[in-house]
Amino acid sequence: MRGGMAVDSNEKGRAHGIGLWLRLALYAAMLPPLGVVATGLGRPQTAVALVIAGLVLCLGSAAWPRSRRATARVFARSRLLRGVDALFWNLALLLAIGEVALAVAGRFVSSPLLVTPNARSQERIEESRRHVIDYFGRDAGNARGHNDREPLADASGVVRIVALGDSFAYGVVGYDANFLTLLEAQLAERAGAPVEVVNLGLPNKQPKDYLQMLVDDGLPLHPDLVLVCLFAGNDFKPPGNATFLDARNWRMVAFATRLFGVLRERAREPYGPRRSPAARYAGSASKESGAAPKGWVPPPQVFSEEAYLGIAKEYVPVVRRAPDDDTRAAIDDALAIVAEIAARAAPAPVAVAVLPSELQVNPALRARVLASLALQEGDLDLDRPARATRAALASRGVTVIDLLPPLAAAERDAPTYALRDSHWNERGNAVAARALAEALEPPVRRIAATKSAPAGYGRATPPAEDPP
Repeated sequence: MRGGMAVDSNEKGRAHGIGLWLRLALYAAMLPPLGVVATGLGRPQTAVALVIAGLVLCLGSAAWPRSRRATARVFARSRLLRGVDALFWNLALLLAIGEVALAVAGRFVSSPLLVTPNARSQERIEESRRHVIDYFGRDAGNARGHNDREPLADASGVVRIVALGDSFAYGVVGYDANFLTLLEAQLAERAGAPVEVVNLGLPNKQPKDYLQMLVDDGLPLHPDLVLVCLFAGNDFKPPGNATFLDARNWRMVAFATRLFGVLRERAREPYGPRRSPAARYAGSASKESGAAPKGWVPPPQVFSEEAYLGIAKEYVPVVRRAPDDDTRAAIDDALAIVAEIAARAAPAPVAVAVLPSELQVNPALRARVLASLALQEGDLDLDRPARATRAALASRGVTVIDLLPPLAAAERDAPTYALRDSHWNERGNAVAARALAEALEPPVRRIAATKSAPAGYGRATPPAEDPP
């Protein structure tokens, strides 16, 4: 009897030791990624190295029976260690349950707080479409969630341009003031031929998403020309690491980070809480009944000074005279994807519009950013994004249009960017449209010469206007 009890005791001790080491292995995989994100120290690669080292140590020790028993005895004698074990175990359960709950909620609730971090391009695009429709209302944009009308059913005889981009292309101004809407009208007037610019822009997108947009939505339209709107800010920033060992890819971490950012900005914001355009239209005293009309632009809601300065600082690495290795690699990767877009679009020609950040265009903002980072004007190379784009795509026959010179010239007379917002105001959109129309007129004329305009063509376009 006594021998049987001893065997049971040994079996329980062995099982307890293995279970403890499995929990320690779990903590070794969980804590380094969380620590890197929480402290802001190190890089995700550091967390990955720590995780691998911790797992090797834990699993190696767990395979040694004497080590398992010794560790179990230490934990059994220490109330503190048992408390820490319980704390980390509950944290692991919270993260696991939260991951599942947020994944399920994201299927039914359209919110930027629930967007899947580092999702595949198709998932990101579909999430963005759902969010855009819910945010701006069902009557805004077309059936695919783009800030445009439906593409022409019959585009024979029409020069069709498919435009790819992020929130710059989608726009923060009304539809009629969007630079792609203006571009359509101005190109038609300059070329003397019908032109359709299909705006496939969606907020919060990257070059890899532009490629997916082209494949899924652009190529089926058989474009005559593809215009890639490449923002010299987010599009050239290092993307997140897709590995699950990067805690920024965990839904719970992403949700908590976004929620904290929203609450912090609302506390700073002098104009009250942010609400969607549809909600603000519904609450406006001058509204008529029903949803906000197409192209209705709500009163501006700006970032706080501190928050916008932080956004502008994120664009500094892209224009540093000596960029760091991560930024250099990110720029090379983005341009490699654009080269892939050119290959997929063939035989249709591709043009790339390099959209500058306000940091490049606005000297006053640039001075504040440089002062906050203890940098000098000479530390920056403002032309670097466009120059790198030309160099990378020269062999592909891609037309590169640098919008920095016209916007910087216009900025000397009046602002071209919305107040404390990284997007163009109506004036900036008008300046960009004129520069693009001038650059794209020759290829559009050549394409139009090979087509005959369809009978009864009359897609309504707003008149071309000079920027105020």
